[in-house]
Amino acid sequence: MRNIISRYLAREVLKTSAATLLVLYVILLSNALGRVLADIADGDVPQQALLPVMLSQSVAILTLVLPIGLFLGIVFAFGRMYKDHEVVVMLACGVGYRDFYVPVLAIALPLFAFSLYATVWLNAEVLRYAEEIIIEEKNRNEFQLIRPGQFNQSSDGDLVFYMESLSADRLELRDIIISQTLPDRMVLETAESGRLRVDERTGEVFLVVGPGQRHEGMAGQRDFRIVEFEQHGILIENRSRGDTTELDETQKTPAELRASPSPQDRIELYWRISIPFALLMLALLAVPLSYIAPRHGRFGKVAWAGLAYIVYMNLIGVTRAQLETGNLPMAINFWWVHALFLVLTVTLLYRRNHGMLFARPPA
Repeated sequence: MRNIISRYLAREVLKTSAATLLVLYVILLSNALGRVLADIADGDVPQQALLPVMLSQSVAILTLVLPIGLFLGIVFAFGRMYKDHEVVVMLACGVGYRDFYVPVLAIALPLFAFSLYATVWLNAEVLRYAEEIIIEEKNRNEFQLIRPGQFNQSSDGDLVFYMESLSADRLELRDIIISQTLPDRMVLETAESGRLRVDERTGEVFLVVGPGQRHEGMAGQRDFRIVEFEQHGILIENRSRGDTTELDETQKTPAELRASPSPQDRIELYWRISIPFALLMLALLAVPLSYIAPRHGRFGKVAWAGLAYIVYMNLIGVTRAQLETGNLPMAINFWWVHALFLVLTVTLLYRRNHGMLFARPPA
C-alpha cells in the first residue's frame, strides 16, 4: 500500500511542480528574449548571435527557477491533498512524514544533481560559447562594411584598399590595390587575391594577400624598392583580445575558480554550489510547511511559502554582498543560510509531530 501511496504522491508533486516550473520559465524566458532583442536593435549583440545568447539565458533561467518551481509544486500538491482530506485518509492508513519524504526526495535528488551540473559546469560553458559567438559575429559584421569597386579605409586610417570583387562569404577579395602610410615611407601593393582573417589568440584582423607586388618609398624621392611576393599579411585592425581572454567569473570552469586566488572567483564558486542546495533545502521545508488546517483555504500556505523563498534568496544575496565587501569570513560563505532553513524544517516537523521527528502527524 505504501508503494501505491508513494507513486501517487510522486505523480501529484511532479505534475504540479512541472506546471509551476513551466509557467515561471516561459515568463522569465520571454522577458530575457525581449532584453536580447533590444540589445540587438541597439547594436550591442549581433543578430546572428541570438540563438547562442538565448541558449545561455535559458540555462541560467532554468537553474534559478528550479528551486522555486519544485518548492511551490510541493506546497500546491500537499495543500490540495490536505484540503481534500486525502492526507487524513493516509494518516488513517499509518502513513507519516517519513513516507511523504520518499516521493519528494525521489524527485528532488535527481533535480538536485541536474541543478548542480547546470549551475557549476553547464552555465559557464554556454556563457563562454555565447561570448565567443558574439565576438566572432562582431568581427564578421565589420567585414560586411567592405564594399567592392570603391576605396575602403581601415579603422586607424593608415590603410586604404580597393578590390574589384568580393566572394559570396565577403571574406575573399579579388584584384586588390593597397595603399599604406608608414612613419618613414609610403607603400603601394597590388595583388591578385586576398582574404580577411582574424587571429584567434590576439583578435587582430589581417588581410592576407598574394601573389603580387609591393612598392616602397617616399614621394619625391628616387629611393624606391619593388618586391614581388607570393603571400603576406597586412594588419588591418589591432584589436587586442585582452578584455576577452580575461574571462568573467561567470564564464570560468570550476577548476579555474578553485585555482584562482581572487576572492570574487571563490565567491562565484560558492554561489554556484549554493543554488542546488537551496533547491534541496526548500524541498525539505515544503512538506511540513504545506500543512493546511481544515477551515483554511486550499492555498493558505502559498503566501508563507513565497515569503520563505524570498527570505531564503535574500539571505543568500546579502551573504554574497557581505563576502564581496569582506565583512563575512570566506569559510562561512553560504552554508549558514542552508543550516538555518534546515533547522526551520526540523522545527516545523517537531511541532507537527509533538516532539518527534518522523512520527505519524495528527490529522
